[in-house]
Amino acid sequence: MAEARISIHESAVPPQRLHQLHDQLSRDLRAVPGIDIRRAREEAPQNSKAGTGAQLAELIVTGTLSGGTVAAVTRVLIALINRSAKRSVTVKKANGDEITVDATSADVQRRIAELFAADEEVRPTPDR
Repeated sequence: MAEARISIHESAVPPQRLHQLHDQLSRDLRAVPGIDIRRAREEAPQNSKAGTGAQLAELIVTGTLSGGTVAAVTRVLIALINRSAKRSVTVKKANGDEITVDATSADVQRRIAELFAADEEVRPTPDR
């Protein structure tokens, strides 16, 4: 089963807004069959107020990733990125492979798909 952590970054937005964005991303990703979404439980950094930290709302995605599932996750991430020119998304797989993309990244869809496709658990979508 594949696992990846997804976090959203956007300059000049309050932590509450990042939390809302992660909630929306979580709802959007829950519509993708074959994956499970949960919020990462992180310890708050020392000296932080009320548990607010850099990884305020990191999501963990797990599941068996077929070609169709990877395509669906990629579409959700691209839609999120394209809603704001200042927004970026970081996807980090359990093996340490990581990619950060934003609306200005060249060939975003291909780069995200390749990150997941490099996982040996990605299975091709059966022909119908």
